Formats: sequence, structure tokens, C-alpha cells
Amino acid sequence: MTLTLVHGEREYKVDILTDGLIRVDDRTYVVRSERDGIVRIGGLTLWVAATPDARWVFLNGRVFELSVLRPRARRRVGHDSSLSAPMPATVRRIAVAVGDVVKAGDVVIVLEAMKMELPIRAAETGTVRAIHCVEGELVQPAVPLLEVAVP
Repeated sequence: MTLTLVHGEREYKVDILTDGLIRVDDRTYVVRSERDGIVRIGGLTLWVAATPDARWVFLNGRVFELSVLRPRARRRVGHDSSLSAPMPATVRRIAVAVGDVVKAGDVVIVLEAMKMELPIRAAETGTVRAIHCVEGELVQPAVPLLEVAVP
């Protein structure tokens, strides 16, 4: 299985070779899952939170947000895009208001979980239609936090 992960402007080709081995670009690593959310790659320990389309990797006090690129399905015109938390978290900041126009990749909400900030980014360009959370609120995974009307 081959995945393309994106971090910032950089794309990484990740091949899952066999149980316990991956290749990132041209380097091969041994991967061990120690318990839920904790992964060892080589000599590094990482904490990982995931949704089907994104991965948040916590390493040495930094958060790396990786997006999983998948072939785009044809989308219907005028649909809504709702955004949710990848794990239980506290809403630290809401960066938009209803009626704001956002571009794909804009940070719309900042969550905090496991003492790390998790930026929630708009998946597509559109207009903020509704906000279903408030700053300081504890939110749960898969519960819509914000809705964006996509043209």
C-alpha cells in the first residue's frame, strides 16, 4: 500500500512494505506500535492521533499535521462541509465567525488535547454557515464543530 502524506508544502511518499516496515521516500524504517496512539519509528517515540483524512503526530513538543491525499471524488455543487475533532479536546480558539469566507487550509478552530494544540483547517473554500461550539468547551470526536457552505 502506498500513501502520499503532506506536511506544509512537502509531500512524502510512504510505502507500507510488510508488518513493521515502512519506506518514506527512499529510507526504510522499523515501526512498532507500543499501545494505542504510541508508535516507535527507529529510535523515536511518537504519539499519533488520526482521522481518515489527517494524522497529527506529536514529537519532541511539536505537532505535525499530515493530510492523507486521496483521489478526489466528484463533488456535488452546493454541498456543506462540516469539521469535527479527531479526539476529545478543548476548544481553545475559534478563528472565524458565521459569514466569513475561508479558503481550503485556513485554520478555523484551535483545539487542545494532551497538552498539544490541534489546528482544525477548512477542507474546502466556502462560507462559514454555522459554529456549534464555544471557546473552553470540551468536544468529542465526530461531532460537527463548524459547517462551511461550499459553492
